Amino acid sequence: MEMAKRISHDRARKTGEKILIVDDEDAIRSLFVEALEELGYRCEVAGNGLEALEKFYRVKDFDVVLLDIQMPKLNGIETLKKLKTYSPDLSIIMVSASRDIENVRAALKEGAYDYIFKPFHVTDVDTVIRRAIERSNLIKANKDYQKNLEKKVIEQTEELVRAYSGTLEAMILALDLREHETGYHSYRVTEYAVNLGKHMNLSDQELSVIAKGALLHDIGKIGVPDHILLKPDKLTEEEWEHMRKHAEFGYELLKRIDFLEASARIVHTHHERYDGQGYPSGLSGDEIPLGARIFSVVDALDAMTSRRTYRKAVPFEDAVQKIIEASGSQFDPEVIEVFVTIPIEEWKGIKKRVAASSSEYLKQLMFELSKYKV
Repeated sequence: MEMAKRISHDRARKTGEKILIVDDEDAIRSLFVEALEELGYRCEVAGNGLEALEKFYRVKDFDVVLLDIQMPKLNGIETLKKLKTYSPDLSIIMVSASRDIENVRAALKEGAYDYIFKPFHVTDVDTVIRRAIERSNLIKANKDYQKNLEKKVIEQTEELVRAYSGTLEAMILALDLREHETGYHSYRVTEYAVNLGKHMNLSDQELSVIAKGALLHDIGKIGVPDHILLKPDKLTEEEWEHMRKHAEFGYELLKRIDFLEASARIVHTHHERYDGQGYPSGLSGDEIPLGARIFSVVDALDAMTSRRTYRKAVPFEDAVQKIIEASGSQFDPEVIEVFVTIPIEEWKGIKKRVAASSSEYLKQLMFELSKYKV
């Protein structure tokens, strides 16, 4: 027994855990303090529950609380409830001369770690305290582990985001190398779509899905032969049928990439029309994803206000009017309702900003668009 006491004594001396002793009897408090300080613990005392709460809130760093059941002003069970509310992981050991099983059940139900009956042997108390401290250390170690794990996950996520942005950049570059005349079309419609989405009060995650869908909307054109994609003259009906397949090509390419799966639906449906006259599936109304309904508006805006080999660009004012006229047929009226509230200068500013952008700006844009894994 003496050897066990010396071992416990040495272990406590190394760490000096702090114990709060709560009991309304001076003799019991003194006995606890004398015995536990001899074992190397640091002790503080309180004569009732209210005093214990005041001391706990002020000191805060107690490792274990020894709490009497029967006390004036605030009994042990009520004190236990308040302490556990403030510090759910705190190890609280109830102490009582009563062996009423209902008190034990109530204490354990409220989160007490263990129960000690008076009279007690100091060695037994020390054993219970050591177990309680080991429990607290285990909880702390687990929380530290979770925090470190979260930190690692964040770091790994940032690495994945960079990889994602590189993937997007490579895809857009591959398309730009084939289809030179569109210039910064993909970047413009991406910013246009995000701008319209913000005006519609969409969440960051929804904006991210739309942005990636807009950025990659024409990626399926990689599967369209050059003699069709780059043909300067009007396409034949057969050629036009093949060109229309780019939405499906893009969807098949992107749907296998986890972080682009939701955006792939926008790529698949970005040529659908609100009245059901679009392609590839002839969807109408709310059957078309909201992101695609938003995108189709800004895609038309950019197409009309950008120069092509076969026609000149039209002023933004004229483009906006044509889009308004197509509300309910080509475009979703609810999207148009928000679209018309956006000043034309806002669209012009976005176009000018993208045109003046450096490659570093474009890389940053893609990094921002890749932040949300959906």
